[in-house]
Amino acid sequence: MRHYLAPFEAHGHTRQPLSDASSPVVDLGGLAPTLGRTCSGYLGGYRRAFEDAVRRGDPGVLTARSHARALDGLLSALFCAADAATRALGKTPRGRVALVAVGGYGRSTLGLYSDVDVVFLSDDSDDPFVGALAEGLLYPLWDLGVDIGHAVRSVEETLRLAREDIRTTTTLIDFRRIAGHGALLDDLERGAREQVFEPHLVEFLSALEHDTALRHRRFGGSLYLLEPDVKQGRGGLRDMDVAEWAARARWGARNEQDYVRTGALLAREVRELEDAREMLWRVRNLLHLRAGRQQDRLTFGDQEEIAQELGFVDGVTLGVEQFMQAYYRHARIVALTAERMLDRARPRNRATTFRKLAHGIILADGSITLENPQRLDGDPALAFRFYHQATRHRKRPDHSALDAIARIAPDKRWRLRLQDSEEATQLFLALLKNVDESAFRSGSMVAELHEVGLVSAMIPEFEPLVGRVYHDVFHVYTADIHAIKALERLQALTRGESGMRSLAARLAAEAPRRIPLFLAVLLHSLGRTRGRDQEEAGARMAESVALRLGLSPVDAQHVRWLVQNQKTLYRWATQRDIHDPQCLRKVVSIVETPERLRDLFLCTIAIISTINPDGITSWKARALEDLYLATLADLESGSAPIQTENRVLEVKLQAVVGFAGDAGQAELQSFIDEMPDRYFLANPVDVVRRHARIARDRGAELVTVRVGPGPSEDVEEIVIVSADRPGLLADLTAVFAAHDLSILTAQIYTRARKMGDEAFDVFWVKVGDHTPMPAQLAEDLKEDITRRLTNRISAQDLIARQSTPPPWSVRPGPKVSTHISVDNNASSRYTVVDVFTKDRVGLLHEIARTLHELNLSIAVSKVNTEGQRVADVFYVADEHGQKLRDPERLKRLQRALYDRIIALHARAEVR
Repeated sequence: MRHYLAPFEAHGHTRQPLSDASSPVVDLGGLAPTLGRTCSGYLGGYRRAFEDAVRRGDPGVLTARSHARALDGLLSALFCAADAATRALGKTPRGRVALVAVGGYGRSTLGLYSDVDVVFLSDDSDDPFVGALAEGLLYPLWDLGVDIGHAVRSVEETLRLAREDIRTTTTLIDFRRIAGHGALLDDLERGAREQVFEPHLVEFLSALEHDTALRHRRFGGSLYLLEPDVKQGRGGLRDMDVAEWAARARWGARNEQDYVRTGALLAREVRELEDAREMLWRVRNLLHLRAGRQQDRLTFGDQEEIAQELGFVDGVTLGVEQFMQAYYRHARIVALTAERMLDRARPRNRATTFRKLAHGIILADGSITLENPQRLDGDPALAFRFYHQATRHRKRPDHSALDAIARIAPDKRWRLRLQDSEEATQLFLALLKNVDESAFRSGSMVAELHEVGLVSAMIPEFEPLVGRVYHDVFHVYTADIHAIKALERLQALTRGESGMRSLAARLAAEAPRRIPLFLAVLLHSLGRTRGRDQEEAGARMAESVALRLGLSPVDAQHVRWLVQNQKTLYRWATQRDIHDPQCLRKVVSIVETPERLRDLFLCTIAIISTINPDGITSWKARALEDLYLATLADLESGSAPIQTENRVLEVKLQAVVGFAGDAGQAELQSFIDEMPDRYFLANPVDVVRRHARIARDRGAELVTVRVGPGPSEDVEEIVIVSADRPGLLADLTAVFAAHDLSILTAQIYTRARKMGDEAFDVFWVKVGDHTPMPAQLAEDLKEDITRRLTNRISAQDLIARQSTPPPWSVRPGPKVSTHISVDNNASSRYTVVDVFTKDRVGLLHEIARTLHELNLSIAVSKVNTEGQRVADVFYVADEHGQKLRDPERLKRLQRALYDRIIALHARAEVR
């Protein structure tokens, strides 16, 4: 393993002679001029055979082992030749010497472009004979471009290094003789056992555990990365090595039979581990073949093509999603095996103090453990009893007890007995609704239950979610882990950990019935295992689970409703104008009661906020909260039309009252009189007053720009006032693009004035670290808008200024389809156009320009970005200010937008 060979490894293809001479003492190439061609033909033939085997789909491990055997043949032949040539020069060895494979090569598995590491093991590492032999063997390999790390060491030096740096002891586990004196390896193995493993086993395991944790953090930490590293990442091949190193150090286990015989692994666990090894090696071999070099990161592009290579085809779910689910399931087995093996290998001290806590549960030396793990088989509820006592007493759980539960949890017959146990069911529900922080390693009870397999054991419908991926760059977790994370977030809110969401925390703490809400969040993704109508299918399954767990029909129906409507509030908040009375009436008709609204709001916050670290931005949270409060007010008042009218009058009156003492009373009053009702529904009183003063102070300038605080720290409000003209919004979007400003929402208004129509547009934009201060940003925007309005710069030239990363720095992501829909039911006054497509520079400008060319005006726009996918919404009206009712015109609208967006994508791909 190269990491542990760092003191002597060769880097790249660079020669590192073992002496200061400019040429080797033993020059096999000079002695046999055809040697290079012969070796090249040998390696080339085997490499082609290796590539053919990978393309045919031959077993991955078998292929990697055949590659190692081919290299064994070459190295052993070169060793014999170098040994004979060195002796022919009159040199004789002072003792024994052997060529030893270490690392992955020592484990007899080599990828197509894997590193090769060897040790020249000898009785005397300073022996000139050994140095000459090593150079004679290595120079022909370097000439062939073989990347080979090497060292010359004696047995004692190797053992000393292992004692000084315990991590180096992995070299003592992976060594394998290629040529030379085998007795040297016997001495090394005996010394390793007597001088390193037996006296320093605990230190070795601790160092190995620490090094593994550091490596995991270096390669992303999570098992479920979007683009995992199949070698170094969590659940990769290196974790498999860790499990084997621990077993070898503790029990001397070398093969599957040894694992079972010593109790290190069950026969079932051995089979699962070998299946995982096969999957990882098949993937790694294909990665190397595709890249033509050592490449261990499974990128999005690789995933789609390797899925096809491995026979995964699109069906109910995409073939690539099926492949990644299989990959993550295998990787999870490897990761858990490595963690548990490190724990199993630690010698156990006999407990000195005992106290019985419950039937089958004891407190031993401060740790909660099982009195007799064998009782789990006949008493399945003992598993949940163990976790209940650990939570109740807030004591650290014993790893051997966790291990015993994890080993029995996959047993199908045991699972059936567990599901039939009334005690187990009640304990499971009690643990589910418990919000106290646990003493478990993860800090989460539900995560621990999932880790050992008890969630799937209790709810078999959850099992298909394990490892199931969302093939996009928005979801960072698999379906099962997202469900666990969402429930953890809800539990944290219930504990009062609000973060920036004090409303959600207050509502969660006040929720009287936790079980239906918590269960709905846990089960929200069940429909992912179905093709069409996922929410409805998942809702039916969730209701069935709830009834089986003993919930009342009313509570089970509530679980079903929450799962079925889990995306409702999010869609209305981010893709509709929540200040439109018709929108509000629709939401009210869905939720019906304040209690259902509260639970759906909490369910939405928990699910959306855990999709990824930025899943719920501050403006999305604000939109959800505004929708919740508006809907609650409507539910409590019971009269939407009257409430809407009263709201408009109330805002106008309070705004006018606040103008007392201001200059320009007539201009302020005209602003209030001329702005449409929907403006007063969308803006609070203080904002209305600020906007009125901006309009009053405009003067005779061509354009007025003001930048002020938005609804959150990372969002600013930009108000633009100018003479209205066709296509103005398209021009403004080009200016915003030039300044790297991402529009989140746009309110577009027109005031009919004596001197002509005036545009009063309000934008919320996302700002970054390099966004200028508000005053400077306003000046910069004003200058570019003026230049555009006076035709001194084109929209295309403005968009070209937008900073974009170079193409080579952008990782390819999964394909994002383009879809255009129109909705004439969401608003009483406007046709709503939804645009779903891949995010591109200039996209918003192209959409606005297309709508302008179709003689449509935009009243409201919302922009929602989810990874590389955007969901842009436009409330539009025709030239008469009416909805589009002609079916043919609606079709032309959809076609025009689709064609324009596809053309934009095509131009971007060419660039």
